[in-house]
Amino acid sequence: MAKRSGKRAARAAEKAAKKHPKLFAAVVVLLVIVLVAAACYYFFVYRPKHPDAPGDGDGVTVVGGDIAEITSADLSIHFVAPAVKASGDCTLIKVGDTEVLIDAGPSKANTTEIIDYLGDYCTDGVIEYVIATHSDEDHIAGFVGSNSGGVRNGIFYSTEYTIGTLIQFDRVVTETSLYGEYCDAVEYIQEKGTQVYTGLQCYNNEDGAQRTYYLDEAQTISMNILYNYFYDHSAGDNNNNYSVCMLLSQKIDDEKTNHYLFTGDLEGEGEEYLVEYNDLPQVELFKAGHHGSKTSSTRELMDAIRPKYIAVCCCAGYNQYNAAEENVFPTQAFIDRVAPYTDKVYVTIMWDEETNGYKPMNGDIVFYYGKSEEESEKTLKLWCSNNSTILKDTEWFKENRTWNGA
Repeated sequence: MAKRSGKRAARAAEKAAKKHPKLFAAVVVLLVIVLVAAACYYFFVYRPKHPDAPGDGDGVTVVGGDIAEITSADLSIHFVAPAVKASGDCTLIKVGDTEVLIDAGPSKANTTEIIDYLGDYCTDGVIEYVIATHSDEDHIAGFVGSNSGGVRNGIFYSTEYTIGTLIQFDRVVTETSLYGEYCDAVEYIQEKGTQVYTGLQCYNNEDGAQRTYYLDEAQTISMNILYNYFYDHSAGDNNNNYSVCMLLSQKIDDEKTNHYLFTGDLEGEGEEYLVEYNDLPQVELFKAGHHGSKTSSTRELMDAIRPKYIAVCCCAGYNQYNAAEENVFPTQAFIDRVAPYTDKVYVTIMWDEETNGYKPMNGDIVFYYGKSEEESEKTLKLWCSNNSTILKDTEWFKENRTWNGA
């Protein structure tokens, strides 16, 4: 019965179209206009105000940010783009007047850039927490800095900032000359009053260290040191697996908490243990492990945390270590593993083939939770110093990688 009724309606419509062609055409045009208007409303009005609405990247799109809003945000997470041609990590977390600095890479030559960036956000002269994930140069060089006439310009030697608490790696594979310089710098800040703990001491709540540090008075934003199996077990010659791992949690209300995960350069085996020994939640943001290498951001970890956004601290396309092409950051293997979960992947800088230098891809990448004066509700927002183009939509990606995912 329903099929016959549908056929009769179709024949009636066909007759009406032949009898009144102009009217029929007008109705079609009007329908198209309505559909276009609805699409425009959805993508440019509704979606920005409802970031959890269904869409690409597991259904979430951050609202476009404004640099003027960052300083007043409840929370901001800054992936600082290097001013040198190299891959390396430097992340600043800011909650009110409380700052957390995770690593200071990629080289001593980038130290001044980091200190200048800190000057824009750390205005009280105190960096409450520093996390040195592991002893590789591209993570700790800026803490030491360069030596000129016996004077160091590293962050730990800076006259502009004091360090409240340092949380550092438990183990090291090779005691390099830089590692020796780092130890001297740690001793220097310790003599000035900095509390120094390891990741394992924090996880075990030992010797004054804490597993959880609250970054705001209301205790809604917490820095949680996770258990890494290699804090107290040998990783052989894999220094990356000694990385201090941290989960940042932000309670929005009684029903919602945003989580953000930082794992340094932790690699596959370390990630498997991280999933096994910790109750990892799904996260809003993941700082890609080991600069987007093929040995990190494994399927086991991705399936546990299901990230909505990923920040990659690397110099895309630069073969810094004369490696096989498959190992150049961000690798195809990394992209293939994160693609089923999100396409919202952002990268700090890229190799400039014409000059053999570097240039920004997204530049400084800042995720923050805040609002403008005109907005009534706070949301997670994104601001990048160069552009906010996701990795798979960049020209570099189209020429060098392939996308098979969300």
